Amino acid sequence: MTTKPFILTAEDRVKLTNRVRNELKPGHQNAVRGKDLAIRLGQNDDRKIRLIIRELIATGVPIASSVSEPMGYYIITNEYEAHAYIRVLTERIKEDTARLNDFKRAAGQSFHIPEYQCLLYLKNKRKVRR
Repeated sequence: MTTKPFILTAEDRVKLTNRVRNELKPGHQNAVRGKDLAIRLGQNDDRKIRLIIRELIATGVPIASSVSEPMGYYIITNEYEAHAYIRVLTERIKEDTARLNDFKRAAGQSFHIPEYQCLLYLKNKRKVRR
């Protein structure tokens, strides 16, 4: 399945950023799913919403996401929520790193490719796309 790239003009980005910021509420109890937020804001999918949320976080808005009920995005309201979300992200990194290492090992065994060759292949593949 391929997805179409989306185009977000500077003007659209500013408008959508303001709308997303206004829709997000403080506290985990007010979390809103990305797809629901996209529908509220008239978007056909939530990729633009995820992009805007990432940009808002980068500019200093403490937005967290929850995979437990209520699921979705919300604005952190206190130090406890911030520390809890940092723990969640840290554990996710550990799990992703373990999965990455397991996959590298499996791919190397399945295709008889040393790990360093896999990395060189990926590096060269990126250069070709540019």
